[in-house]
Amino acid sequence: MKEKLRILASFLLPLSLFSMAAALAYFTYEMSKVSGQIPDILERIDSTSENIEPVLDEVSNILDLVPPILKEVEETRKLIPPILKEVELTRKMIPPILTEVKQTRKQIPVVLKEAEAIRGELPAVLASADKASEAVVGVSKQVEAIRPLVTDVLQEVATTRESIPPMMDRADVLIEKARVAGKEASEGAVTGLFTGIIRAPFALVASAGRGISGLSEEEAKIFNDKDFSLVKQASLYLLNNGSKGDRREWRNDDSENRGIVQLTRIYTGGEYSEIDCRTLEIILHKQDELVKESQRSFCKNDEGEWDFDE
Repeated sequence: MKEKLRILASFLLPLSLFSMAAALAYFTYEMSKVSGQIPDILERIDSTSENIEPVLDEVSNILDLVPPILKEVEETRKLIPPILKEVELTRKMIPPILTEVKQTRKQIPVVLKEAEAIRGELPAVLASADKASEAVVGVSKQVEAIRPLVTDVLQEVATTRESIPPMMDRADVLIEKARVAGKEASEGAVTGLFTGIIRAPFALVASAGRGISGLSEEEAKIFNDKDFSLVKQASLYLLNNGSKGDRREWRNDDSENRGIVQLTRIYTGGEYSEIDCRTLEIILHKQDELVKESQRSFCKNDEGEWDFDE
């Protein structure tokens, strides 16, 4: 048995040596192949190193940006709670909004029905509008025809307005005198005064105009009809209502002429017991320049008008 083992061992030893030799030969062959690839590997390593350096620089820059980014993220995180709170409030508002929308939807059919009804009435409305347009055209033609008359009407209204204040004043005086005369009549003392009241001394004589101002024909050219009308109104007021010393001022804004009328004397007794006479001082200015200052006496005639001495 030992002999067999020895023979087997002597056989296996050369086999092992051959295997080792074969392994060394293969290793040597592989090492030669690896050694041939080393230059390429080294070149790739160099190339990789060159590419790594800019990457490292970029990474360094990125690292520098990280702190402000983190800070901004932190600020953003602080904003999140109020945003979430606002979102929560918005969510709470959604149900009532949906309810209102639902109510609005319910009203839409009614609105559509009403709109349909209005649409059905449109032809009649348009027809009425056409008729109204035709009427407007007719009215416009009438207005155009009346327009030339407006100036005359306005002038007449202005004249009427100017005459109203003295007429009202005279009416007040007339009422007062009628009251006094009525009292005297009840006592049996009716005189010529009562006749004068009935005749209503409301106006100057018809020929009164520039004449009551005592102006010459040349001086009268300075003043216009409105100026003379204002002088006449002031004179009538004082003749019918004034007391001695009373005065009335007038001014025409159009011509800028002005003047003063003052009651300087009331005649009583003697030859004036049966008549009513008064004296007015009339002062006329063309703007700020004195034109005329005169005394004019007026007496009431049988027609109840104030007549004046030429």
